[in-house]
Order: sequence, then structure tokens, then C-alpha cells
Amino acid sequence: MRERTETSLLSACRQAAQEGHKVLHIFPDHGSARLALWRKDDPGIDEIGVGPGPHERPSRNGFPSLRFAEEQDFAPEDFLQAPAESDVVGEGMHVVPLGPVRADVAESLRYEMNVLGDEIHGLTLRRGYKRRGVARLMQGATAASALAIAERVTGTSNVAHALAFSLAVEDAYGLPIGERTSVLRSAMAELERLHSHLGDLASLAASTGTVVAAADLYRLREKVLRFGAHWTGHRYLRGAIAPGGWRFAVRDVSGELPSVLDDVEREFLAVRRALDRANSFLDRLHGAGRIPAESLDLVGVVGRSAGSREDVRWDRPYAWYPELTYRRRPAGIASGDAFGRYFVRCEEVLQSVAMLRRAGGAASAATPWPADPAGGVGYGLVEAPRGRLFYRVALRDGRVETCRMRTASSINWVAVPLAMANRNILQDFPIIDASFNLAVASLDL
Repeated sequence: MRERTETSLLSACRQAAQEGHKVLHIFPDHGSARLALWRKDDPGIDEIGVGPGPHERPSRNGFPSLRFAEEQDFAPEDFLQAPAESDVVGEGMHVVPLGPVRADVAESLRYEMNVLGDEIHGLTLRRGYKRRGVARLMQGATAASALAIAERVTGTSNVAHALAFSLAVEDAYGLPIGERTSVLRSAMAELERLHSHLGDLASLAASTGTVVAAADLYRLREKVLRFGAHWTGHRYLRGAIAPGGWRFAVRDVSGELPSVLDDVEREFLAVRRALDRANSFLDRLHGAGRIPAESLDLVGVVGRSAGSREDVRWDRPYAWYPELTYRRRPAGIASGDAFGRYFVRCEEVLQSVAMLRRAGGAASAATPWPADPAGGVGYGLVEAPRGRLFYRVALRDGRVETCRMRTASSINWVAVPLAMANRNILQDFPIIDASFNLAVASLDL
């Protein structure tokens, strides 16, 4: 970690941009603010401390105006509020509310759409209905207890959160990790990406009324989930990864994995061919929910569907990804619409299958938890299924002093109102929503 101090949050962000850094997170620090920075050609993490406010919001990337006094302390989620949307008024304009209680398993979020006729002219998102105070729950907890909390931030990214937290703890303690552990961690991360993308694609197909394809994709996702349960004992691969290695041994599935991957790839390609030939499906995606040309630093599938090529697996490889990403390129397209997000997910499904074939599924042995040294600050940066996930963990006497995290959904939600109110109609809403498929739980921390 390299550290310096600035007097203004805005000047700190400008200086970081001039140096080619990206802001991983802005978080409070005893009445002041701190920035964690990252640059692709630099393996380290920089931190900038900023003196007490008042500070203005430095960008349109999901951070509100930061006004606070030196004696105040704020939770990390206070820095993740999206900018307030202004009301759209005029003759014939009305508000169509949806949520916070919606259909089936949808998370609690309230959409307020400003509509004229069928056209959406504005969207305001109201959140915070089930905020859990994740960072506060971790304060004072042992690393084992904090890891259990991290794994439960959002159900489709258990491995990503466990891995990011473990990497941060290992960084703080200077723990070496063996190659076999790195290989298996990468394999589990790709298996998680596989079932997450299959579920997202199924939701997108269902939103267009393509119910047969949706059923096939859900069935494939279930096959992957059951294989995960066979491999680790948990459908969502929860509980295996831990700082220093593994919490418990996982079985050897190297002999079974190739046939499972062959089946998934063959059946997925058949479903994709059917969808790519269905005009009733493609016509609903092209142009829908197009992200306007704004200076939004979007990540993950959303960013890579709008011209970005950022992917932590390539840009700052961790675990065994230097071997898995060799001679490959991140999937991407520049359309910025629902079709682009569909295309990138389809390509990443095939990439995950290829990476899993190379990584395999050998067994692992349980490793003891490390002895608790005095502590330190460590960082974990991974590519979760929805995009870049960052953890900063400060440890003291074997317990978590502070844990800061920034998820991909907390970055990308700011693009949803802009995409929704961009020449779309009410009938496009479920399709656009499904094409983003962001996690409210990753925002309401």
C-alpha cells in the first residue's frame, strides 16, 4: 500500500485520473474520507487520505455530495447512494410505481417511472428497505465470522465475496497460497460465474416471453448447481474457501467435470442458436435500455457491453487466472443495449466452460486457520459474476477492525435510470431490468 494525503476530495479524484488510476472505493475514516485507487499496470493499491469536509461529489459515478464534519462518522453505504433523480413534470405525465414488493423472488426495490403515454421519461429508484449493515456486523468479529457474513452478501456471488475477503486477509497477514489452491479457487469462481450467467440469461428469455428457452436455461443452471453441491456440499459453493486455503476438504471431481461441461456446452449452444434465430426475441433486445454516452465507469457485463474491456481477471490477474486468461481476450461489444448484455453473457458462459476444462476439479485438503498476528490492512480485488468486487480489510489482534467493500451492482445501478429513460416504453421495462439483473442486496449493504 502506498499512501498520500490531499485536502480536497475533488482534487484527489482529478489527480488520480491524471495518473491513470481508477477509484475502487471512497469510504469514511473518522470524519475524513479515503480513496482506494488501482491502475492496470501497477499490482499495488494506493490510498489517498482527504481532510475533513465539506466535500462535493467528485463524479457522476454513484457518489452523492459528501458533506460531513470532522466529528461525524459515516457507514460505507452512505457513500454509495446514487444521485437523486429530478422529477419530470408536464401535462399528461404521471408516475407508475412498482415495488418494493414485486414478483416471485425479486428483491425489495421501488421503481418510480415518469411516463407520458407509454414512453418512460424518467426513473427514480428507492432503496434501503432491507439494509443489513454488513460492514458494522463485521466490526470486531473474528476473520471466520466475518467471512461467513461476506459469503452472504448476495447469493449468486458467494465464491467471489469469500475469495475477495480471503485475498484481503491473506494480503494483510502475508500468507502464501499454493498453486493447487489457486487453481481450485479459480475453478470455483468460474463455476459460480457459469450458473449466475445461465440464471440471468433465463430471466432475460422469460422477460420476452421466450418461455421454452428460459426453461432450458433454468434446467442447465440447475445442473450446474447440483454439480456444485456434489463437489463442495453446497449448491452455491458456500463455506469451502477460507483465508490460507480451505475451511474443509472438497472432493475430487476431475473425472466427472469434463462430461458435465460437455453436456452444458452442447445444450447451451443449442438454446443460443434457437434464440439467435428468433426475431421475436432479438427485436425486443436491440436498442432497448441503451446506455447513453455518459462518463460512467461501468464494470462487468454492463461495462463490457458498452465498449469497456475492463476485467480484473485480465487486468490484475489473481489466483490461477494468469494461466487461464493467457491468449484469451475479455468478451465485449459496444452496443450498450440489452442485446449487448445478452451477447456478453453468452460469450462468458463459453469462456467459463473453457477455463473450467483447463483448471479441472481436483480434490483439496482442509488447511488450518493461520495464527493471528498483530494485524494489518489487506486488499482483495476479484471479478465477480456482475463485475469488479473490492474488499479492504483492516485486522487487529485477529479481529476485523473495519471492512470496506464495493460491489459491481453499487457501481452499475446508476446506469439503470439513464438506460430506462432513453426512448423506451413501459413494455420494455421488464426486458431492460432483466438485461441488467443487478443485485439490490449488493447495494443495500
